[in-house]
Amino acid sequence: MDWYKVTDTLNCMLKSSRLNDEIRNMKYENELISRLLHNQEVMKFMSYWLKDLYNTKNERKQQKNLEKSTAFKLSGNKEFQSKKYVASLESYTKSATYAPSNSINLSIAIANRSASLFYLDRWQDCISDINLAIKLGYPENLRYKLHLRAAQCYLKLHNKTSAVETVLQMHSILNEHNISNETKGRQINDIMSKVSCMEENADSTTDTTEFPSLPEVAYGENPDFRCASAAVEIKCAPEKGRYVVANRDIKRGQILFVEKAFAFVPLCHIKSDNCYNCCRSSGNTPVPCTECVDSTYCNITCWDEARSSYHRWECLGNQMGLWAEIGIAYLAIRMLFKCTTATDDNRLNEVQKLVTNFSKLSPDDVISYGITAIMLMMYLSKYTDFFKDVNLKECLVLKFYKDFNCDLTTEDDEQLYVSSLLLRHILQLISNGHAITKIKAVLNNTCYNKNKVFTQQEDRIATAIYPSASMMNHSCDPNIMNSFLGQFLITKATQDIAAGEEVFNCYGADFRRMLRKDRQEKMESQYCFKCDCAACTIPECEDILKKFIAKKCPECNGPLNDNCSVLYRSSMYCMDCGAAVYENIYDFTLRQAQHYFEKAEICIENENYDEALDKLKKCLRLRKDALYKYHDDIADTMDFIAKVYAIVGQWLNSISYLEHNIVAIEEKYGSWSIEVCNEINKLTDICLEYLQEESNTSSKFYKNTLKKTRRYLNRAQEIIDFTYGPWNEVYHEIAVKKEILSSILKNFNV
Repeated sequence: MDWYKVTDTLNCMLKSSRLNDEIRNMKYENELISRLLHNQEVMKFMSYWLKDLYNTKNERKQQKNLEKSTAFKLSGNKEFQSKKYVASLESYTKSATYAPSNSINLSIAIANRSASLFYLDRWQDCISDINLAIKLGYPENLRYKLHLRAAQCYLKLHNKTSAVETVLQMHSILNEHNISNETKGRQINDIMSKVSCMEENADSTTDTTEFPSLPEVAYGENPDFRCASAAVEIKCAPEKGRYVVANRDIKRGQILFVEKAFAFVPLCHIKSDNCYNCCRSSGNTPVPCTECVDSTYCNITCWDEARSSYHRWECLGNQMGLWAEIGIAYLAIRMLFKCTTATDDNRLNEVQKLVTNFSKLSPDDVISYGITAIMLMMYLSKYTDFFKDVNLKECLVLKFYKDFNCDLTTEDDEQLYVSSLLLRHILQLISNGHAITKIKAVLNNTCYNKNKVFTQQEDRIATAIYPSASMMNHSCDPNIMNSFLGQFLITKATQDIAAGEEVFNCYGADFRRMLRKDRQEKMESQYCFKCDCAACTIPECEDILKKFIAKKCPECNGPLNDNCSVLYRSSMYCMDCGAAVYENIYDFTLRQAQHYFEKAEICIENENYDEALDKLKKCLRLRKDALYKYHDDIADTMDFIAKVYAIVGQWLNSISYLEHNIVAIEEKYGSWSIEVCNEINKLTDICLEYLQEESNTSSKFYKNTLKKTRRYLNRAQEIIDFTYGPWNEVYHEIAVKKEILSSILKNFNV
């Protein structure tokens, strides 16, 4: 049974206890937890559910499996022998991921991966994998092979001292395992010969992969407001609570927060390439957990750090599939681990002060969260050593969480205390959790896009808690934006903010991405307030999104609003001229347009591109007759036409349609939005295809495309620099495209 069904079932069981009525008079979380802990029926139900989850953990698809590991290892060997080193890298990584901890497959897979890395000229990564393979128990009598590879890497990196030390280690291993003198001498001489050869022909290639350095906040860090710029400060008012204001004029683009997550967890339903400990990219050489297949790390240091702290209590939960069941509560238990091992009392105090809305949320929801908190406590008590490992009386958490009135002298006290803490953390996260996002390139509708034209999309990869940034109040038209560098939150001003003005974050979708009614429902249900920001009170803001789903006014070509209550006996009225229009005037036209669109999709599947273009152009003409010029359906149709032209290699036609689309995207999201950057990136992919394939380089079309490609790339780079910063992957992808363009431009005076 899924966990949400369990909480629903237990909520129904508790209806007769009148707990829903009593909860409104409760002041602290431990009062609710105490009631639930004394309900034997509830406790028994949760105990059985956890036990069943534990007993069936070996039936999950995501688990260590020797057969899978061996199969991936053999695939990797074949790929390596065929010199398909990138493919072998992936296979060896999967072999390591599925290898049981007691299997030699684990160390062998990592050692084999180091060989692939060596032939891919990734010397530093190769050395890291060699060290990891040895740490994981690679057979001692074979380690001299790894040391030879390490010595070769050190020489490539111009580190001859380490190379010589590694050769000495090889010598020691050969002696220790008493290999015959003849064999030993031959091997040592062969190794020394290779070292000598490499000294004479040392490659200048070095590994330059580094994690970007963190930016600094404008005007230096505020000594009274951790991780925040000295240009902002916290204020407090009864009607607003705590909020952030500018204490001096702030310029657009200045950085106001650079904050490391107090705690974060990856989203369980997304297989991310990000480290589970620092949220940096693990690339294609992750370090896997030896016990579960879900957790991977960017290097040995992060792996050790995770194992020595929270992962020793989380690992079994991964194997059971527990974290995927409980949503935001996964981060709550990670917060518990961070709090109980914290050494910074100021940071812990900031976390403790985060609002919970305990008395404002619906009783059913709070009870469900309380049930989840107790279940997590039971998991820690029955299936981990958490209560043995952590001395709750001595850790800092007791200093700040005194509301629960627990002496911690008995096992029951400890369980009540930890369950109450977990409930508080869950409630804090409902109101204060942040999504960590990452922009990644994806193939643009691969079902009919044969050419590798990519588009960027923003994916949520983790959920985190940032105590300082949580002090900002909400607006549907914020004056800041957030981006992420690993687990670090970076907050920039998106407009000038005058001294004394409030700094606003957006807790969900802004007014350009969600209608007011939907935004306000979200704010009330999750954050327990009714939003009355400017975007929710100014009619012009409400009309912005409606324009992009509006039909066209027959009088002035403006957008038609379908608000039936505005004019008597009229279904629509024009937002520009106010003309009243009956709803059904465009029905036939739009049905016919949709018919052509669907026919075009069939033509694409059958690779009949000329007919598909004919149908799409007919669809576009009809939609332009009936829909407002910036309607989403017009933009989608033009995008579809551009893709088909790209498929058949008619690059200039594809470019023309994409350029028209940029105007609509600017109108909808703003000229400095990431959506505009994404569209320009897609456009420049097509431009570069044309510039690299076109043989007639003297035509005016070619020279015009050269100029506009340079202009578009500069603009895309400016947008990504402003919104996400030069440390973003997309920024570097644009830089690569600019280098390609630069090599083409050398032959032209443009």
